[in-house]
Amino acid sequence: MVNVYPFTAFRFNSELPINDLISPPYDVIPKEDREKYLKKHRYNITHLTLGDSSPIDYREIKNLFLKWIDSHILVSESPGFYLYKQEFQWGDRDEYNYSIIVLLELEPLGENILPHEHTFSGPKLDRLELLRNLRANLEPIWGIYEDKSSMLRSIWIEIEKEEPMIKAHSWDNRNHLIWKIEKAEHVNLIMNFFVDKKILIADGHHRYEASWLYYSEVKDPNAKYIMILMTDLYDPGIKLLPTHRILKDIEIEINDLRRYFDLYLEDNKIENLDLLFRPNNPYIYYVVNNKIFRLVPKINYMKENKEHSELWWVLPTTLLHKGIWEGTLGKTENELQERGLVRFSHDIKEVKSLLYSGTYRSAFVLPSIPIEMVYTLAINRERLPQKSTYFYPKPVSGLILWKMNG
Repeated sequence: MVNVYPFTAFRFNSELPINDLISPPYDVIPKEDREKYLKKHRYNITHLTLGDSSPIDYREIKNLFLKWIDSHILVSESPGFYLYKQEFQWGDRDEYNYSIIVLLELEPLGENILPHEHTFSGPKLDRLELLRNLRANLEPIWGIYEDKSSMLRSIWIEIEKEEPMIKAHSWDNRNHLIWKIEKAEHVNLIMNFFVDKKILIADGHHRYEASWLYYSEVKDPNAKYIMILMTDLYDPGIKLLPTHRILKDIEIEINDLRRYFDLYLEDNKIENLDLLFRPNNPYIYYVVNNKIFRLVPKINYMKENKEHSELWWVLPTTLLHKGIWEGTLGKTENELQERGLVRFSHDIKEVKSLLYSGTYRSAFVLPSIPIEMVYTLAINRERLPQKSTYFYPKPVSGLILWKMNG
C-alpha cells in the first residue's frame, strides 16, 4: 500500500527573485559549478543543499535554515498537494510535463517503492547527516507511477486553468509552474489513486535510504515521510537519456575487447549513431582515434547467474560494467571514477567536443533504455548498474520544501 498525504510546505517569500534562488538538484551540480550557484544570490537554495563550507558544515546549514524561516525568507503554506508543470524545448519542439509533489509514507524498498539503481554509502551518509540537523527535505526525490487511463492528468488540466502560486524561469530556459491542490475532492481522489500503485524511484535513491535510516534511528512518527515529486510513466514529456563515459588516460587495446565482443567499424559520425536500445540486438560503441567501433556481445559474455535475467545482462550499462570495466580491465567504475579517469555526459555533442579537446582519449557511447523497460526491471526487483539512467527534465530545487513537525 502506498500512502501519500498533503502537507504544509515552505517556499521562498514571493517578494524575492525566485529565478535567482532555484538551482539544479544537489547531486547533479558539478563541483566546478557549485560556486556559481552560491554566488547567484545570498538566498539561493544551494546555500542549504550543499552549504557554504567545504567539507559541508551541517550545523552551519541548520542555523542558516532556521534563520531564513525566522526572517520570513522561507514562508509556510497551508496544507495541500502541489502540481508542478515544466515547459521546455526539446529539439525544435515545445514540450511539457506534469508532476505532483506529495508527502510519501516511508516503507522498506522493494515491495511498493521500487529502486532501480544501486547506491553508494558516502552520499547516503551525507544526506543522513543533513536530515539529523535540519529535520527537513530541501528538495523532493523523483518517482514514477503508472496511470494508463490518464485519470490524474485530467485533474491537472483542470487545475492549471487557475493562476499558479509560483512561476520561475531557470538558467536552461525552462519554465516552472506550481499550483496548490487543496480542494477536498481532489485531495481524496489523489490519496485513493496511489493506494494500490507501485512507485519507481527515478532520482533520489540515496535520499530515500537516508530517510529510512533516519526514521529507524529516531523512531519518530514525524520522520516517517519523504517529500516526493511523482510523474506518470506515460507522460510524453519524460525523457530517459543515456549516460556516456569519456575516458582520460585510458586507451583499451582493440584486441582485448574481442574476448567478449565482436567488433564492427562504423562509418557514421558520432552524432548520427543509433542510440535506441533493442534487447534482441544489444551493443555499445567505443570511440577511439577518430574511429567508432560497435561492440556486440559474444555468447561467452553471458554468465550463469540466477540473480539476473537475460535482459539485465544485455543492458548497455551492464555490457560496459561486466564486459569492459570488470571483464577487460579488471576494475570497477567506482575505482576509475575515484581516480578521475571517467567523466559522464548525457549529451553526444559534449562527448564529441571533449574528444576533440585532446584531454580525453576515448569514449563509450551507450544506447538509451526505454523507461517502460526500467519500470519492468524494477518491478522484477532487478537493480541496474550505477548511472544507467538519466531522467529528464529534472525538477529544480528551491520551489517547495518540507520541514518535519516536532
